[in-house]
This record gives sequence, C-alpha cells and structure tokens, in this order.
Amino acid sequence: MKRFFTWTMAAAMVVSCASATPSQAEEGLYAGVDLLFLSPKLNAVNFNNLFYNGSPAVQTVDGALSAPLEFSQRVIVGYEGDQGGGVRVRWFTLDHTVGYSGLGEDSVNGTIAIAGNMNFDVDSIDAELTQRGNFRVWDWLASAGARYARVDIHEHFSDEFEWESFADAQWFGLAGMEFEGAGPTVSVQGSRPMIWEGFSVFGNARTALLFGEIELDTIYRTNGGPAVIPDVFAQVWEVQAGVEMVHEYDAVDLVCRIFWEAQRWENDSNIGEFALHGFGVHTGLVY
Repeated sequence: MKRFFTWTMAAAMVVSCASATPSQAEEGLYAGVDLLFLSPKLNAVNFNNLFYNGSPAVQTVDGALSAPLEFSQRVIVGYEGDQGGGVRVRWFTLDHTVGYSGLGEDSVNGTIAIAGNMNFDVDSIDAELTQRGNFRVWDWLASAGARYARVDIHEHFSDEFEWESFADAQWFGLAGMEFEGAGPTVSVQGSRPMIWEGFSVFGNARTALLFGEIELDTIYRTNGGPAVIPDVFAQVWEVQAGVEMVHEYDAVDLVCRIFWEAQRWENDSNIGEFALHGFGVHTGLVY
C-alpha cells in the first residue's frame, strides 16, 4: 500500500509538471493558517514497542487511547511568480494530551491494569520550491523541498502510569521517546472549479522521508536516562481533501477551505509510530 501511494503521487507530479502549461497568475505573496482539529491514534502494538521496549517478558493484552479532536495549527507563507514558480514555508505544530487505558502482562504478577495520560508534541517545518500549472480544467501545484521534524511522546508529568506494579521495571521516570530528524519532502495538489465561480474541490498528498535518531526512555533501563537509537529512517504520509472558496477583492484575494486531513508517522525501528486524523479550516490572503 505504501509503495502504491508513493508511485501514484510520483506519477501525478510528473504528469502535472510535464503536461501542464505554466500558470499565468499574477505575481505576489500569500499567507494563510490551517486551524486543525486532529485526534492521535496509537494502537496496542505501538504502545508495547514504546513503553515496554527491553522486556520480552511483558506483552500488551489490550489497550486504547481516549483521544478526542483537539486544536492544532499550520502556518503557510509563500511567494509565487507570474510563471507559476515560487517558494513556500510551512510550519505545523501539535500538542495534545490523550488518555490511555489497557491491560498488560508481567512475568511475576500476571495481568495488570494500565491507565494514565500521554503527551503528543509534534513540530515540523517545510521549506520548498513550488510550481503551479494548468491541465485542462485542473489547477496543479507541485512542490519539493526539505523538512525538519521533532516528535515527542511521553507520559504526562501530572498523570503518570504506575509502572511500580511491574516486578521487572527498573526505572520510574517519565517513559516515552523523542525523534528528531530532517529530509526531503514532496507534494502534489490538484483543484477543480465546480458549480459556481470561485468554488473548487481540491486534494493534496505529501510525503516526507526523514533521517535522524530516537531517544527512548523505557522503564527497563537499569541506569535510567535515554537509550539512543541512531540512523532512524522515518516516513510521513499526509492527505487532504475538501472544498475551497476564493473571493476576489481590489487588493487581495480571500481564500477559505474546509477539508479532511490524515497523517501517518512511521519509522524502521517500529517505536513511536502514530497516526493523526480530523478536519481543518483554512483562511488565507493572496496579495
């Protein structure tokens, strides 16, 4: 599935860039903000890999997050020339507290209830070149650039998990992980006008390939502190789909969007993988 997604997006970018004619839009700056309402998802297997790492005697029996939609945001600033080429910077930030409730198995005490809060803290910055083009009735925007990202998933300091119930536990600090890395990112977006002037449907797909390291705080570290996992390769998948409305004024254009968004963050260590999904509202100005 991941390979199909990658090749589909790559093919769409090639077609949109090779077949499309350059857009003749007016040269200018643009800025906008995505007001996002996202819910993190972490399954029992990922919880096991994250918090029980280092103890093969412990296995997760069952567990689930209590993660309602919470506010996050994305800020976008860019410039586009009269031939459709441009530059863009995007900053995404998320800071959510979610509850976890489940069961675990200990080699001595058997099945143990697990409950507490976790903190998801995600930041990413994209700096990229863009190219807009028109193909039939579609407006295409392709981008390529670099991303820096940081992901921090730890127990919440005010409502920790009670690891003291596990006989094999060696360390009772805040368990969790932090990933920091950078790498290339590409995206393609298509929009098509419908029904009346200024109204369009649009879709956007993006992937980022990041290289960095993970600092893992596990309760089975006999000397405490993080265990560093170097040379981690992480993949980020993002999809948006929704509707757009553009209203033209004398000096600026007002752009409004409503969309569904999903993200998947995964890596080759299988530690700290998670997903985000929800909806967003975009408001922007084009000068």
